[in-house]
Amino acid sequence: MKTQGQAPLWEALLNYRRQRMSSWHTPGHKDGAYTWPEWREFLGPALPLDQTEVPGLDNLARPTGAIAAAQERAARFYGAARTFFLVNGASVGLIAVILATCRPGDEVLLPRYAHRAVFNALILSGARPVYLETPWLEAPGLPLGVPPANLAVALQEHPGARLLLLVHPTYEGIVPRTGELVNLAHDRGLPVLVDAAHGAHFGLDPALPPSPLDLGADYVVQSTHKTMGALTQAAMLHLREEAPAAGVAAALNLLQTTSPSYILMASLDLARLLAEEQGRRDWGRAVARAMMARERLAQAGLPPLAPAAVTGPAASGLDVTRLVLPTAALGSAGHAVAAALRRAGQEAELAGGDYILFIITPGDGEEKIEALLAALLSLPRPAGPPAGVVVSGKKLAPPAGIPEVALTPREAWLAPHRELPLKEAAGKIAAELIAPCPPGIALAVPGEVLTPAILDRLQAVRGPAGRVLVMDG
Repeated sequence: MKTQGQAPLWEALLNYRRQRMSSWHTPGHKDGAYTWPEWREFLGPALPLDQTEVPGLDNLARPTGAIAAAQERAARFYGAARTFFLVNGASVGLIAVILATCRPGDEVLLPRYAHRAVFNALILSGARPVYLETPWLEAPGLPLGVPPANLAVALQEHPGARLLLLVHPTYEGIVPRTGELVNLAHDRGLPVLVDAAHGAHFGLDPALPPSPLDLGADYVVQSTHKTMGALTQAAMLHLREEAPAAGVAAALNLLQTTSPSYILMASLDLARLLAEEQGRRDWGRAVARAMMARERLAQAGLPPLAPAAVTGPAASGLDVTRLVLPTAALGSAGHAVAAALRRAGQEAELAGGDYILFIITPGDGEEKIEALLAALLSLPRPAGPPAGVVVSGKKLAPPAGIPEVALTPREAWLAPHRELPLKEAAGKIAAELIAPCPPGIALAVPGEVLTPAILDRLQAVRGPAGRVLVMDG
């Protein structure tokens, strides 16, 4: 085989298939024999690769063979002491680390724009969030990152905190000053978990931001499926040191399925191989194409968000392969622009109130990018741009200040609760997580006091007749 010894799990899966063993075990489709005919015809040779923990294919819960070898190769490539394959997305990696490091009442320092999985982890662990002050861009309305000065204050005020969580990059590609933040935390003996879901490709080209592992992060979660060659739901968790591995493995076994998809795991093995063999070449091309697209759009009066616009006390730069296009020049909200592009056969990654987001990877060739540019440049440009961020017809301002936290998310989630109209919920304690995804930024978290400002944001999403779960009493 061309990749002999280089993609251990993939090779084990192919070798097992070549043995043509008669299956008297799960999965019940029996190598594709018992599936809907059109499905069988469409997937063809892929169906027999959907296997279970038979001899030779190892066991994700306690790997010692092909899966272990594949994870070890990933760890060496990414510069980790230990790497875990994840089949429940990056979410399960974030939750596992928080469960492994925090106990009820422990404080976790985090930015407000953390992914909803982080808040789910707080519910499961009983840890208490301590939100870090985060500046936002005014237009488009995006979180920038945590300024090191703000973290320094939080570390002084919360000396007993157990974990710092950072996001590197944000959904829109903004990169905080992660190296400085990690150093501040380590000076206090505080471990750092980095949600790098959107940065699995970092470090593969000089124009891309550095990997958080290279910046000293202790735990790094990557959604390998988001920008690399893995299948949706496939992700990795990297540990800088071996010591915490047993606790993290135990948490993963508590959370992950006991029937992991071998096709998903093999896609992780091959995504790593692809990155190792030709990732630098491929991402060099992707960066060049992204820069070309940026230049063409800027020349046409539709400049994407540029690194210089975000670099400052809170952020160190931007992933240039993420095109964040403010839609003010098009006179429309992001959702309207996305709908118009969809009619032209172009599907965006995300439509915000006043921007739209496109992701460029090595899978996007020049012809495809040209078609996107043609669609964008053909959009009409009315004279009057919108006045601000618009969601469901109502202006939505960036969140003001840090919300009051009355209870831990776990305490509020487990407490008796009832549903109230938004207009009657002021002063009540939220009992549900409201974090529309994408991008998954929390508008309300269990345990928070619902202020008029928070309720205004919820009404912008749920409408004037919207309701919310609050603690009873």
